[in-house]
Amino acid sequence: MRLMVASILTCSFSLLVFGQQASQPIMNFLRLNTEICTGGQPTLDQLSDLKKQGVTTIINLRTPQEYDGGPEAAKAQELGLRYFNIPVASNGPKDEQVVEFLKLTDDPKNRPAFIHCASANRVGAFWMIRRVLRDNWTVDAAKTEATMIGMRAQNLIDFATQYIAKNKPK
Repeated sequence: MRLMVASILTCSFSLLVFGQQASQPIMNFLRLNTEICTGGQPTLDQLSDLKKQGVTTIINLRTPQEYDGGPEAAKAQELGLRYFNIPVASNGPKDEQVVEFLKLTDDPKNRPAFIHCASANRVGAFWMIRRVLRDNWTVDAAKTEATMIGMRAQNLIDFATQYIAKNKPK
């Protein structure tokens, strides 16, 4: 009897796990508003799902050294999505990458957008900068949202905070 119960529980658990994997959402997916959603790396099938949800633009912050974005760019093109790649190294984001990010996210033609990196860590840092410099949020409020998005690395928090300090109008 115990063996049968254990077998049933194991099978049920396996079905639950496999069922979750089959329909698993994008890591750290967050819809911030009707124009922007953020998250970690989507699968190619999830790009189709994003298009069905109204996304028209993909902004990828991953580097070619960590991820071959070619298939993602091709799938986005196949789906009729705008696709941009700003290759931000987690350990060395650059000011000019923020400038490009702000330019892309300022353009209404690039919305609704899905912005991603591997886990949303870099996305959170860049979005924090945008919230302060473009949307006039306080640094604390923007940092709270960036943490919800996925920002965790201290070097990215420091980068965002320093970039804001250098570029915030006085």
